Amino acid sequence: MAKSQSVTVSAFVDTSATVTTGICHGQAGEYKLESITLVPFAALAEDGSNKYVIAASQGSDAVATSYDTSTSGNVLAAAVAQSMTVSTTAGSALEFGATDVLKFVCTETGSANLKVQIVCAFSAVRV
Repeated sequence: MAKSQSVTVSAFVDTSATVTTGICHGQAGEYKLESITLVPFAALAEDGSNKYVIAASQGSDAVATSYDTSTSGNVLAAAVAQSMTVSTTAGSALEFGATDVLKFVCTETGSANLKVQIVCAFSAVRV
C-alpha cells in the first residue's frame, strides 16, 4: 500500500476558558506542516476585552503566528474559514513524526466563547 503524500488532521475546540489541545498526524515518516485553518462554528467579534489568542507550537518552537481575535480583520464569523500564518523560519520545527504533537494553546481574556474546528494540512517530507 502506498503511503500518503499529504494528510489533514483536525481538532474541535468548544470552550469558554483557556484550553490546550494537541494533534498528531499518525502517519509513518516525517510530514511538514503546510497550513492551519480555523473554521468557526460561532461568531467571535473583534473585542479586546473578550477575546482569544490561539498559538501553535511543537515543543517550545512556535510554528505559526498567533491568531488574536481582537486584531483588526481577525473576527471569527460562523462558517467563514480563517488562516493562521505558518512560520517560514521555524525550520525543522515544522516537521512532525507520527507521534509528535502540534500543540494549540487558546488563551481567553474576559468572557469570550470559542467554538472552532482547527484543520491542519501536512505534506510528506520523509516517508
